[in-house]
Amino acid sequence: MRFLASLVLLSSTLLGVSYIEYGAKAYLLDKTDLRIISQEGSSRVPLFGSPVTLLAGSRPYVLTSQALFALDSSTEQVTTVFRLDRPYSSAVIGSGDRIYLLGADAVTVVQGSATRMSLLYTYGLPGLVSSMFMLSSGQLFFLPSTGLTAFTYNPGTKKTTDVKLPCTPRHPLLVGSVLVDSDSLGLRFFSLATKQSSLVNLGAEATHICQWQGKVLAATASELVFADPVSSTVLARSAIQGICKLSTVDRENFAAVLAGNSLITVRLPSLVPADTFNATCQGRASVYPFFGKPLFVCDDKLALPGASQQTQSFLVQPVQTVEGQAYSIQVGAFSDPMSFGPLMEMLARQGIPYYFVEDAGLTKFRIGFFRNRRDADRFRSYLAERGAWVISEHTTRRLTHSIHDINRDRRPDGVVFKGDSVLIFTLKQGTWIETLKVSQLPAQINDAYLKGNKAYAQLEGIGLRELVLPDSTQ
Repeated sequence: MRFLASLVLLSSTLLGVSYIEYGAKAYLLDKTDLRIISQEGSSRVPLFGSPVTLLAGSRPYVLTSQALFALDSSTEQVTTVFRLDRPYSSAVIGSGDRIYLLGADAVTVVQGSATRMSLLYTYGLPGLVSSMFMLSSGQLFFLPSTGLTAFTYNPGTKKTTDVKLPCTPRHPLLVGSVLVDSDSLGLRFFSLATKQSSLVNLGAEATHICQWQGKVLAATASELVFADPVSSTVLARSAIQGICKLSTVDRENFAAVLAGNSLITVRLPSLVPADTFNATCQGRASVYPFFGKPLFVCDDKLALPGASQQTQSFLVQPVQTVEGQAYSIQVGAFSDPMSFGPLMEMLARQGIPYYFVEDAGLTKFRIGFFRNRRDADRFRSYLAERGAWVISEHTTRRLTHSIHDINRDRRPDGVVFKGDSVLIFTLKQGTWIETLKVSQLPAQINDAYLKGNKAYAQLEGIGLRELVLPDSTQ
């Protein structure tokens, strides 16, 4: 049993931090107590008071409504308890295991310890607050219960500094020095460094938000989105319907997603779905990344694929890919027919086969079709700057929107490029896009296109170069 010490914040739960991987085990807060989980199963640590949050310093700590507990991870026992005179809504931990407990109008500071915890001081806040975050500078950042005036607190100088917010926080999460929040249209970012606010329009409300390695992973009703809070840009998108749970751990390279009765692992940062499991649960369900495996919790039952019989028996076999399912890539949606021209010209010039669907007053342009998700994601990466994302399709059609005839002699139908890489593809059976060749060129590609039976690339600083076309698939 060897696990990384890392921390996950689940912003959609009132428990604050409810899951951490620490040392050789994982720690999970539920409604009544603490569970310590390994590959062999789990044990429970009895606590008094309602669980509030988990903290990770030199050891794990648990805050409840009545006490602060220090834990020994090797023995799975409580080593010391600090009784509280009032309930606290959340807590953060600083260097040297200095723990800051948030009350309604004050912060209580406790020195964490394996043997004896002690009260350092209580600081009265200038107003009622709803949330507290620890900044990398060691200062605390507080969001107000009402109004738009947040503030920072310096524990060294005991001074506060007001921060004017652009709007009332809804479900805030601090990623680095950027406050991330959900918006009815997507994600809203507010930089504490520049005091600038921005909106990333996803076309729908972000219902779940978490972080991974300084980036933001968010879910809407129909897709998963990976975004950079500093530049306010979308880095990747993946169509997944009905997400009800979403979780990441910084040192894991995947996210755990619960959508309906499906537990889906998604690779980060590409958002390529990896495995899908049937996770039927009649009770309270949660999912978490667990040292390279998805952890599924249904009430008192655990499911950990590939571990012991005790932890994998509740999870049924992986869901098989549905025969006939296909994938496409959406590259644009327009309400005004006059806006179609530039996109259609680009698609036609590069020989990209496309189709469109009418939906809710919009004309949506899609590139298709691909037999599997891997091929679709590979192709999408060449169109990432256009905000393209993969769509799961259950029906296909014969495509004729190409400047070439249906390919009968293995001649390529199109070309896409990014950086110094070019991908040449063909359209099989008038329906399926298949890669013929991927080439690395000696310079940045400014343009690539087909002309007659030949393909060309315009290289920066070099000029026009004819591409060597494959005479067979490879």
